[in-house]
Amino acid sequence: MGMTRGGLARRPAFWLWAAACLLGVWIALRGIGTHVSAFPGGAVAGVVLLAPALAGGVWLLRRLHPVRSPPLGYALVAVAWGGLAAFGTALPANAAFQAIVGKTAGPGFNAAWGASIAAPVNEEILKLLGVATLALMAPAAVRGPLDGWGYGALAGLGFQFAENFLYVLNTIVLTGATHDANAALFSFGTRVVCGAWWSHWAMTAVGGAGLGLLIGRASKAHLAVAMGAFVLAMALHSWWDAPVLSGLVLMPVKGAPILLAAVVAYRLARRRYLSHFRRTVHAETRDGVLVPGEGHVLAFRKWRRKEQWGVPAGESRRLLERLRAAELALIEDGLGGLEPDPLAAERLRTDIRALRGDLKASGANVRVA
Repeated sequence: MGMTRGGLARRPAFWLWAAACLLGVWIALRGIGTHVSAFPGGAVAGVVLLAPALAGGVWLLRRLHPVRSPPLGYALVAVAWGGLAAFGTALPANAAFQAIVGKTAGPGFNAAWGASIAAPVNEEILKLLGVATLALMAPAAVRGPLDGWGYGALAGLGFQFAENFLYVLNTIVLTGATHDANAALFSFGTRVVCGAWWSHWAMTAVGGAGLGLLIGRASKAHLAVAMGAFVLAMALHSWWDAPVLSGLVLMPVKGAPILLAAVVAYRLARRRYLSHFRRTVHAETRDGVLVPGEGHVLAFRKWRRKEQWGVPAGESRRLLERLRAAELALIEDGLGGLEPDPLAAERLRTDIRALRGDLKASGANVRVA
């Protein structure tokens, strides 16, 4: 069940999120504001090219949930954290880290390897903090590795968008600021068309899956998995930034392990979620809370949409929507989370029985088989 914006604003983590995003914007503008004002045409072209890719990425990552998409508001919270808070604060953090590397190992080593050492540590920590902050803002949002994977990917996607915009500006400067739109198009082609498939979203999705597992149920085993996933995310990031297998031709070869790790993490998290889903549906059907055949409707978006079209618009359809939302909330309640409520399941069962009675009284003919 989603939490309203007013409910989010009452939690301290919301103000932490807002302050971190504002801080990130302020830092980023200090670093790139001059370039934006100097090349407004290129900046606008970059936004025009990148914004649809960002919107498409958000839509796709939300649709990857096998049963129901995460709330758009929560998704945008994660994207904003990655694109504003994490990106902005990563700029001075990376500069400071690389300055240390340069002093200890020499400027030549830093020029070649500094990014592959500093960025994985700073950026993966900062992006993953977005998942943790969201879990503190809305404890029901992150209940397991599938949620962690999704919101981690969204935070990484936000970071990816901001970094790609920075590269647009850098490309304009490197090409002599003579063809701003062409520079933006070139940067879009290399960073999005060729490189988006194995970029920040994939790295942070891996770390997010581990963190989501730990948030869902804290244990020593889950802590070990979460730490392993985080280390793997940093290693993938370091591999991507390392000065090996460089060039557009070798990009798919270099990016394949990153994409593979994200896909494997997703498949494992998805399987775990669906296994819980089937077990819970069976148990609640056996106990009479769910009607036989209802689990099939709940498991697929297309059947829930088809079912709604068979119910008259108005009160009956609203009751059906509330019934399905309560049933899905009951199923997901057993996944755990930061603030488990031992009474929530029984309240949801009571709501389901009441809503089913109201729906029947409304005269709606709901077919669940």
